[in-house]
Amino acid sequence: MTKEKIKNILTITTSIFLLIVVIGISYAAFTYSGVGQKANTITTGAITMSYTESSNTISMNNALPTTDATGKTRKNTGEYFDFTVKSSIAGNTDINYEIAAKEETGNTFSGSNIKYYLTTVDSAGKETEVMAPRTYYEEPSGNVYTGRPSDMMSLFVGNLNQQGDTTINYRLRLWVDENYNPQNDNGGLTYKVRVNVYGQTSDTVAQAEDTYCKDNGFTTLSDCMLVMNSHEATVESAKTAIKAKGTPDFSKIAPNDTETDGLYMAEDDEGESYYYRGAVKNNYVSFAGFIWRIIRRNGDGSIRMIYSGKKIGDIGSDASIGYIQYAGKSFSPVYVGYKYNEKFSLHENNEVIRYVWFTNTQKYNFGTGYTFDESTKKFTLTGDIKQLTWTDNHEEIVNNQLYSCLNTSCNVVYKVTGYNDDNVMKVQPITYNVDNYQETLQNRIDSSIKLKIDQWYRTNLIQYSSYLADETFCNNRNILSGSGYKEDADTIYVTNELYENKSPNLKCSNEIDKFSLTNEKAKLDYPVALITADEVMMAGATVNNPNNKYYLYNNQDYWTMSPIGFYDGVSRIGFVLDNGNLIFYCGVADHGGTRPVINIKADIQIIRGDGSSLNPFVIK
Repeated sequence: MTKEKIKNILTITTSIFLLIVVIGISYAAFTYSGVGQKANTITTGAITMSYTESSNTISMNNALPTTDATGKTRKNTGEYFDFTVKSSIAGNTDINYEIAAKEETGNTFSGSNIKYYLTTVDSAGKETEVMAPRTYYEEPSGNVYTGRPSDMMSLFVGNLNQQGDTTINYRLRLWVDENYNPQNDNGGLTYKVRVNVYGQTSDTVAQAEDTYCKDNGFTTLSDCMLVMNSHEATVESAKTAIKAKGTPDFSKIAPNDTETDGLYMAEDDEGESYYYRGAVKNNYVSFAGFIWRIIRRNGDGSIRMIYSGKKIGDIGSDASIGYIQYAGKSFSPVYVGYKYNEKFSLHENNEVIRYVWFTNTQKYNFGTGYTFDESTKKFTLTGDIKQLTWTDNHEEIVNNQLYSCLNTSCNVVYKVTGYNDDNVMKVQPITYNVDNYQETLQNRIDSSIKLKIDQWYRTNLIQYSSYLADETFCNNRNILSGSGYKEDADTIYVTNELYENKSPNLKCSNEIDKFSLTNEKAKLDYPVALITADEVMMAGATVNNPNNKYYLYNNQDYWTMSPIGFYDGVSRIGFVLDNGNLIFYCGVADHGGTRPVINIKADIQIIRGDGSSLNPFVIK
């Protein structure tokens, strides 16, 4: 079977029509139906793929805008659209295929208000999500890997390589986004979308592959990524060439005028680490059904990679596994830990004096006493509670030694002891925290983000555990200033120095912060965690400077696991904004994207690929 015979496999279409009718001014009802061709088949040589619709009608009468949770679970007749992708493969051939959608012309309703949701359906009727709910968007460029043209919405990219007949059943749901506001619509709105399937063999793609590693006997990912950098004859000569580039200027975003993209060297706790920096285009890896970007080769030769979605080109929410809090609570320094200790006790800090500034005319809550709730970790004012302005009433407040947290409920309460001037009060803080810094470092409770990552690993990667190395993930809680445990005082961690000195490093000095499978002081359940702020800066970011060119940019906020500080009563973690900017003020109770990081063993081999987006490294 020649490449010419199998190149053009499939472009078969069907159409879905959506009619929206506005009722009144506060809500919308709609009906949509699918009308199109029945089973279509193209056969070329020994490969056959077909795109069929199991029913030709979908109807949702008088359905209102709905939440994603409701839309995902609709299973009544007419509330979903089923179709099938089939292949018949003879010989050792891979077929890459992609399901995509394109808005039809003449629509009077924006696809930005329509949620798409795609699942596979097995023989028992069990559904598996392959595309999370998202509104319509168009890809800026085509996918050579599958043959999909530009200006379409990519729903899913798959691969078929099993000899013989294969059938995959898909289910598509559409619904009006819950945030849609119909008040400005005049009724009679219509929406049409065409669904296509594109496919081609990997043989077609392989024509453009750089086969240097294969041709020269470099079979492991660890060695290939080094020699591919400049087509070096040996691993050692590749290392020498990389080290000769020196250390880049981390005060500038990458790329910049003084450096080139590619690999650089820095020491980690295991030895020489080789890391990617800039607008790198040759660090793509296809592994376990997902796309990853190589961060670095670790000192022991293993390969550190960060999650980048289910297909090449995924950005935004598709390039993370969820938009969540790092920790559900932020009122104590303990919550900067990837794991932490919550062994708190009540502290009336009579030796500590703090100052609170007031707005002259603002009324604040004051009480004659307080209580503390162990379950909520909240203080509540009690007794004779009054709303008083500090400027007009500070003598009364001080003389009666009233308590305040400005509100009636809070994480820290203050006993008023005096004042400096008309709008500055002297207080003694009463807190609920651990007894000392060493207690905060005890890794006993999983953070919210660790729970999320572990659950995702169990669902998606547990069967690939033998491929993964047990490496260190650094949650560096070394202190630059402060106590590290008191809720009434600020703490700044060493990572915050990146703001000033722009000198990231890959070492982790504190054993209790070096998370791994084997470190009993900082023990992981699975070999997966998060990137550090240092690694983000080495990749091309700087603090408070946007950069959409380096390879870690994905058009969504996402977390690192590097503590920054505890100040203004909030624990803070290093964070990457959706513009590629590394920031140091995000509280752990905020929400951000989650991008798991794993490490491939040094001896794991690749079967093909050159690390490019068209030909990612494929793990054997």
